[in-house]
Amino acid sequence: MKLYKLGGLVAVLICLGILVYSYLSWQDKLQGAAGTNAEASTESKNTTSETENTQIEEKSGESVNSDLIANMDEQVQKLFIKKSSEGETLKLLIAGSEALESGDPGYAERLKTSLEEAYGETIDVTIQAIEGTSYDLQYVDLDAAYDLVLLEPMTLMNNDRISIEDERKHVEDFSIRLEEENPDALVVLHAPQPIYGAGFYRSQVQALEEFANLYSYPYIEHWDAWPDTDDVALKEHLTEDAVPNDKGAETWATELSNYFIAN
Repeated sequence: MKLYKLGGLVAVLICLGILVYSYLSWQDKLQGAAGTNAEASTESKNTTSETENTQIEEKSGESVNSDLIANMDEQVQKLFIKKSSEGETLKLLIAGSEALESGDPGYAERLKTSLEEAYGETIDVTIQAIEGTSYDLQYVDLDAAYDLVLLEPMTLMNNDRISIEDERKHVEDFSIRLEEENPDALVVLHAPQPIYGAGFYRSQVQALEEFANLYSYPYIEHWDAWPDTDDVALKEHLTEDAVPNDKGAETWATELSNYFIAN
């Protein structure tokens, strides 16, 4: 009888052992499966995160060719880089007196062609010729929210009509209107063409450059590329009406291109 009881006890212990072993084995399998799923999920998230980071890095790494913009003022360079890194087209307006159309083609059209060849679809160039004096800058259409305006502020047309002080006020008002359309927009100034025998007009141009320096407007000095105003050779660059001929338009456009497109 004792042997029978002992045998029963051993059988019970064996059954319990089998049940415990089975339970533990089942738990190990569940944990293993959960671990595998967690690792797979983590790996998937890491892969997604790495992909997103790569895309962000690639996007932020997109930038305009630094060699092309090397001759620009720093603030203009930053504008080109900002628009390029954001994958947006830079909208440029070339505005000035009707002299921008003088020549075949005029300096504005020549510059536009050079810019589009250098920057391709990353730049959109518009040209507006203005009649009158700097007073008429208020009528320039800025609704397109341009990023950059290359402005010849009618200084020659102002001669004996508009004071230096009023011209400055007109340029400032123009800049304010531009910034209302696009707070990040910039104005780059340059003088009109030189004319032979310039008197007070030469002082007006000097005042324009001083104004640009004083109020931190980027300024393109192109007169150095022309013959001096008392040099008869200057007439070879101008028509009888003292506006640029083909040679003058090419000289003017070349200096502007050298600012925007470094060689």
